[in-house]
Amino acid sequence: MLSKRIPITRISQFVIGYMILAFAWWSFHLWQQNERLFTAEQRLLESQFSRGNSGVNLTKLQGTVEYAKIVKSWESGRRMIFAEGLFFSACLIFGLWIINRSANREVALARQRRNFLLSITHELKSPIASIRLVIETLIKRTLTEPQRAHLLSNGLKDVDRLQQLVEDLLLAARLEDKWQPLPEPMNVEAIARDCTDALRVRFPEANIVILHNESCPAVMADRLGMVAVIKNLLENAVKYSPSGARIEFSATMDSNNQCRLRIADQGQGIPDIEKGRIFEKFYRVGNEETRKNTGTGLGLFIVSQVLKAHHGTIAVSDNHPQGTVFTLVV
Repeated sequence: MLSKRIPITRISQFVIGYMILAFAWWSFHLWQQNERLFTAEQRLLESQFSRGNSGVNLTKLQGTVEYAKIVKSWESGRRMIFAEGLFFSACLIFGLWIINRSANREVALARQRRNFLLSITHELKSPIASIRLVIETLIKRTLTEPQRAHLLSNGLKDVDRLQQLVEDLLLAARLEDKWQPLPEPMNVEAIARDCTDALRVRFPEANIVILHNESCPAVMADRLGMVAVIKNLLENAVKYSPSGARIEFSATMDSNNQCRLRIADQGQGIPDIEKGRIFEKFYRVGNEETRKNTGTGLGLFIVSQVLKAHHGTIAVSDNHPQGTVFTLVV
């Protein structure tokens, strides 16, 4: 129970502080011991040397073999403490880095799990409640044919939404299990048109413009993977853009004979500090509890993993005057 009340970062900081203090005390104590040993051996040699001489001649004493041995042992002890201190410091720093990284990773994973549970709960609850309402309305009320058709159409939209959520979860799990694409020739513009038609069912106000390019040949890629990539990027562009804002999709061939896809929106944009994290699993920009847009944080993770399996790349940049541009090379 105590470990649950105390944040793991506090525990790691306490351990790090204790180890640093313990190391500093060990080094100081060992250094003092070496100095005291040298002083004691020096005094013992002085007492032995003064027995056969009247008084102690420090010049003669320091020229003796016995004194040279004491000095050599003293300097050797200093070097040993210094060398062991450096090695121990390196091990300590490495160990502290491992502890701190593990603690931060555990905190990040816990936050990701919490965000995922919050988002998936909302994603499941909303369409299930809507489907339940449709069924209860059909059972309890006598409706005209147009009313029945309208309700059933809305119910089918929610079923499609649930199906898409399940497919995203399954695909995300497959991508983490060394998923291998099955390349086949395909027209990415045709895929973009199909995805656009499907999105307009959920987002009638979507203004997606596909810039036709006759010189763009067929691309060798996995069809299901490319559908997931284009669909997720277009859906993100629609969700994070004002109603009716223009969203452009274009496909061209670069100098290396690779297909370059560009999805540009005029939405709220992505802060520079978060651009490097948006492709992490379950990561979403903003606060999960106050965010208005729905989602699970899997879309861009799926995009990045599919492109990685195809040895492709993705880059995110700012659109002007506002919005975001995703550039893909496959």
